[in-house]
Amino acid sequence: MQISSTKVPGPVVPSFTRVITALSPVRLPFDSLKYTYDNANIYGKFYAIYFDNQVTYVISDRKLVYEILVERHAEFHKAQILRDSIGELVGNGLLTSEDSFWRRQRKLAQPAFHFQRIAAYGETMVAQTQDMLREWQAGETRDIAHDMMALTLGIVNKTLFNIDVRNQAKHIGELTYILLESANDRLNSYHPIWERMFKTRRRREEKAMHELFAIIDNIITQHGNEDKGDLLSMLLAARDDEGNPMSAKQLRDEVMTLFVAGHETTANALDWVFYFLAQNPEVEAKLLREIEILNGKPPAVHDLPNLPYSEMVLKEALRLYPPAAGATRQPIHDIELGGYHFTKGSNIVISTYLMHRNPEYFPDPLKFDPERFSPAREAQIQKYAYLPFGGGPRVCIGNTFAMMEARLIFITILQHYRLTLATNQPVQAEQLFTIRPKGGLKMKVVKP
Repeated sequence: MQISSTKVPGPVVPSFTRVITALSPVRLPFDSLKYTYDNANIYGKFYAIYFDNQVTYVISDRKLVYEILVERHAEFHKAQILRDSIGELVGNGLLTSEDSFWRRQRKLAQPAFHFQRIAAYGETMVAQTQDMLREWQAGETRDIAHDMMALTLGIVNKTLFNIDVRNQAKHIGELTYILLESANDRLNSYHPIWERMFKTRRRREEKAMHELFAIIDNIITQHGNEDKGDLLSMLLAARDDEGNPMSAKQLRDEVMTLFVAGHETTANALDWVFYFLAQNPEVEAKLLREIEILNGKPPAVHDLPNLPYSEMVLKEALRLYPPAAGATRQPIHDIELGGYHFTKGSNIVISTYLMHRNPEYFPDPLKFDPERFSPAREAQIQKYAYLPFGGGPRVCIGNTFAMMEARLIFITILQHYRLTLATNQPVQAEQLFTIRPKGGLKMKVVKP
């Protein structure tokens, strides 16, 4: 097995020199984020990675991204490699479904994410954050990654499914990590025989999946058919053109998609907010001054427009570490794109991670600078250079929910504590579908 990278050749493939690196058949033995970043510095915004006879095109050119996600979105599907990696977990839910079926499911779920509805969730978000803070003590060191994962898990289940699973949060987090780790391995492991060779890993994954499915099935059973005004009620009440309800499997697929995506992404975003605040005391001080206008009152949704710097801080954290490093697409027929010919089914990776760190789009891109998102400067950001939640018709359905939730959470926490990095702790970003701190994020709880 060999890997090489090169600039994308034109329709007639010329000969070229490949940079070759040997790979382990189980896990890429290097930082995949650094690998893509280094390749972009060498080969630019459009390059190809070759895995033996398989090729993946990596695009971080905003104009091409706009063409794929918006102008010609109907000519692309999610890449098969995504379904192969995570399809067993989320089935045919919103993340992986296509065409008319996806449009039907999206239409059914969309009302649950209208602003008027999610604004009503604000009190729950703040209340559960306050519940978490009652367990904290000044001077202790906590794994903030674990705490944020448990918190957002509890919030998404209470708000979207009206179920309280906080007592299961630790176990659910462990199961989710196993499954996302395995899915990421399949993205990076290029021959199906390897999965058969390493049966112990496969059995571990299957056990975790069955346990998580059992938890989801229990959530659906506990909920019942009563209309509680939440997303699960809408999905249970949904009927197709023939008047048939969603099958039990499809219902689980949709719940599983929102269950996993609805908490894991926000938790990781919060980790990076606290990491960057600890590294940038002048930013933290400005944010704390802004929060003082609340006079100690817990934040509410109607307060957020008066706290613009909190939004700028979150947007900048999402720029450097977007919830997902990118998106996958494949053309449904042969296609010309950016002057190059792609055959039907070609693997295309849109790298938001690379776009967000491109100095052409963001000067001094590695600097944490929330002022990039001040009204004047944000207006100057080039169109489709900043896509933390994707773009086009398949933009993340929960983006407004996530932005509101994250701000309410970190504002509530900062009203009570500051968080400083534990000493001698190396912090490294790890890509497991989402970008998270590898091994957690140990931080000391400090009274302001």
